[in-house]
Amino acid sequence: MWTLLGVVAGALTSSGYLPQIVKGFRTKRMDDVSALMPGILGVGMLLWLVYGIHKEDLPITLANIAGSTFAFTIVIQKCYYRRYQGGDR
Repeated sequence: MWTLLGVVAGALTSSGYLPQIVKGFRTKRMDDVSALMPGILGVGMLLWLVYGIHKEDLPITLANIAGSTFAFTIVIQKCYYRRYQGGDR
């Protein structure tokens, strides 16, 4: 029961990045998005991932695999679309 609760909580919090990622792919613009916030959170999630692996805790591990992947996807989109648009936005 608690493991299921952890998996659902992790899925919900990690999926919070998805609307921004989808918007970035559709509009090819990320100039209104900070790269610093998802970058910092992504590093934190990587640390939580290491912790989850060490503790053999499936919900922590899965949530932070997804969350850090999504966070760094936003950072990559931000950098790529800035270069693609030819400016320093």
